[in-house]
Amino acid sequence: MSKTLRLRAGHARHRMEAIYGELIRVGLQDPFIRGIVGVVVIATAASFAISTLGNGTKAIITLALALSFGVILVILRTLMKNINSGFVRMICFFSSAIIMTVFLIFAVFLVPAAFICWPPGYAAILNLRSCGPLETPFTPVAFPPTAIPFNPDNNKYGVLVFYRAERQADAEHVVGALTSAGFQSQGIASDLNELTPPHLGATVIKWTVPVQPVVSDISKVLRIAIPVKASTISVSPNASSFTRGNIQINLF
Repeated sequence: MSKTLRLRAGHARHRMEAIYGELIRVGLQDPFIRGIVGVVVIATAASFAISTLGNGTKAIITLALALSFGVILVILRTLMKNINSGFVRMICFFSSAIIMTVFLIFAVFLVPAAFICWPPGYAAILNLRSCGPLETPFTPVAFPPTAIPFNPDNNKYGVLVFYRAERQADAEHVVGALTSAGFQSQGIASDLNELTPPHLGATVIKWTVPVQPVVSDISKVLRIAIPVKASTISVSPNASSFTRGNIQINLF
């Protein structure tokens, strides 16, 4: 019984080796597969560039997808050359055409995206540090006293507003509103990647013990500054400790 199992295992191993050998043979002789290998090499090089210039996780995903596409295309090509069924060949051909189109767009554009930030949309998806948005001047928007009363006592509190690039306009309104209310406020651009937002687009107020009496006032000022996004504003339930400022507001 054991001898029979060993023989079957040996036959299965030989069949797998034969399949691998056939794949290698086809790959060495088929210019189509050589082209696939070339594109995979390009994608691999671009992935390493992305890991250096931008997001390492996305570089790994990029490389994994490129290699997966390459393996699938080789398998489909092998089936096309070694199966006599016209229907199977047709399915393999159309599948290869679709995958190859996506694969070429996906892989070839990695190089210009990594080095010259083109296409811009693709570079933005990859979140490359070298392709960040062009900085625009930060201009706080002042509010009239009729909208936000000025309180000179608030001048002893420092409020730092950290914002992501896509929320600069909100930050300008927040800083302008806080300044109009008498607070010392400053806007600071940040990706805020080290923090976990409670939800997408959240605005979180973090405070220290000395400023607890004015936290509710600051929350009211923010609701006036960004009324459309008032529902996204939340106050941290516990006091924090900062090296800068008495209050920090994070615009995710």
